[in-house]
Amino acid sequence: MTNKTTKTNDIDFSIIRERALRNIREDLITEWSSVYPSELIEESFEAVKAQHKDRANIEDFIPVLVEAEMKERLRSRDLDVPA
Repeated sequence: MTNKTTKTNDIDFSIIRERALRNIREDLITEWSSVYPSELIEESFEAVKAQHKDRANIEDFIPVLVEAEMKERLRSRDLDVPA
């Protein structure tokens, strides 16, 4: 029983985060590509993601934070790539 618990605790959450981020990026491009060029959405997404990864204390929240910021940027028409 201990081995089963140990294996459960050895989950690599970075893979799950990267899949979530990929899905979020694809969903945003699908939803907003009639308003913005896909390349601009992707470039902004990657910059926002990098910014959150650099500042994150808890990496598990990165997908949620990136999605929220990107949706706000898309709605407010502010896709400038952050410095």
